[in-house]
Amino acid sequence: MEVKLLKVTKGGLDMVAEAARISGVSETRSANEIVELITYNDYSSALEHIYFSFDIADISVALSRELLEHRIASHTARSTRYMEENGFEYYLPPDLERRENDEAVKLYRDAMKSANETYTKLRALGVAREEARYVLPMALHTHYVVTMNVRSLINFFMLRLCVRAAPEMNALAIRMYKLCVEEYPAVFVKVWCRGYTLGVCPENEVRPKECPFKKILPTKRAIKDEFEDRAREIIDKKLEKS
Repeated sequence: MEVKLLKVTKGGLDMVAEAARISGVSETRSANEIVELITYNDYSSALEHIYFSFDIADISVALSRELLEHRIASHTARSTRYMEENGFEYYLPPDLERRENDEAVKLYRDAMKSANETYTKLRALGVAREEARYVLPMALHTHYVVTMNVRSLINFFMLRLCVRAAPEMNALAIRMYKLCVEEYPAVFVKVWCRGYTLGVCPENEVRPKECPFKKILPTKRAIKDEFEDRAREIIDKKLEKS
């Protein structure tokens, strides 16, 4: 996997600060102070004025489908309809990679080889790319360009930097995060997974032992259980009066 930053909005902190001042943020605060305030308190619409464009190479088609779940973004992927895929490279999941001499790895690699050979034979027989491509596996490496605003990136990182994210997606998120921190540390040093960013983990009982924050961050369920009944009474009374 290779991730490069193609383009980023320059002077974004000042732009965000100006937008925030229109909404009533104090004129005496510096751009950095304003960005820290709106990031920490999740007043984040002004952050949409900063954009990042990434070039992402050697990721699986399966991962590219997951990226599409982040809809507030612009997506462009390598086309299997117009590009030849003879001799394609593919993604090997970490668990299989650790079992290099295992029967499971052999089965996986054999499946990739078979798909590769079948695709090549179909093309040699004159089958069009757009029809031959249906034998290609989800592990097929693809090339991807995505553009996201900072608000969408924060949401992306909160979900995909969690240890429960798919390993390939988690690896991609870490690479993208490093690039973002280098460009706009005032925004992104306050961001990581949902637990870190919110100060409470919504993964609750499914939070795995591998979570580095498991011993220091409370779960959402534990916090909410303390006040939910009383808070519900307040809500019900409000509904009765309305």
